[in-house]
Amino acid sequence: MSNNIIVDVIMPNYNKAKFLDESINSVINQEYKNWNLFIIDNFSNDNSKEILKKFENKSPNIKIIYLSRNMGAAFSRNLGLRVSKAEYISFLDSDDYWSPD
Repeated sequence: MSNNIIVDVIMPNYNKAKFLDESINSVINQEYKNWNLFIIDNFSNDNSKEILKKFENKSPNIKIIYLSRNMGAAFSRNLGLRVSKAEYISFLDSDDYWSPD
């Protein structure tokens, strides 16, 4: 894949604090660096928000959207599609992770 192609990664989250750090870092540590990560938090009531706050200023490629109520994963994915400007989209659940390549 050409390095000038942007890939937007859409990650819904609801109460996955246990996995969230590893999942986000798996995107950050990708060999391919031309990406944006949209994390849509569905009004989590665990410590997901504290973990997400750590990443808000870590990279300009990470954008976090906090919903005021739980709208579900499908809504979050569709919201991510609406805010994305990229030609290529990838989905990653907040309890999954990618290998660097």
